Amino acid sequence: MNILITGTSSWIWKYLEKNLRENNNIFSFSRWNWYDLTKIETFENIKSSLKKIPFLDKQGLGMVILNAWVWEFWKFEENSLEKYENIINLNLLANIRLLKILENFINKNTKIIFMGSIISKKFMKNAAVYQASKFGLRGLAGGLKKEWKKVFLINPKIVDTDFHKNKIKLNNKFEKTSLESILLAVQEIISWKEQRFEIDL
Repeated sequence: MNILITGTSSWIWKYLEKNLRENNNIFSFSRWNWYDLTKIETFENIKSSLKKIPFLDKQGLGMVILNAWVWEFWKFEENSLEKYENIINLNLLANIRLLKILENFINKNTKIIFMGSIISKKFMKNAAVYQASKFGLRGLAGGLKKEWKKVFLINPKIVDTDFHKNKIKLNNKFEKTSLESILLAVQEIISWKEQRFEIDL
């Protein structure tokens, strides 16, 4: 299967890329390979890059995993408007832009996975704009599900990696989601063992 994954510069997505590569053709876009999804010009570069892959034009993409994101956990007044615009831009608008430029590579059989967050289903303090971006992403995914059918939303809790180390204080009262469980959810979507729209991990 031809799978496009965004955001592979971070822990979760590098893990997915590594473990899905054995049986699939993986196309990944992240800051590590010079595709900054906060910049509008990046999307035309992605489109041009995909057009240069001969078999992809005929076969299309079997799956798109959208998981580029950024977060800030602070009181609302403690961050700048620029930072908040960046959160909305990357977490929500980048997904819309990417899907628009992928229209020639996706079809009725393409599975679209949005990587959401459990924060889109409950209210928390100190994360208003990040939460707004995830609420928006959940709305986008749910709306597209009505149109495209093969759309999925995975909602992890705090993912069990070192990503949050020295950034927010976590303790044992917070339930965590393992990398393995995220990979398993993706694999079961690929095999059609998992057919629910929304998967809370």
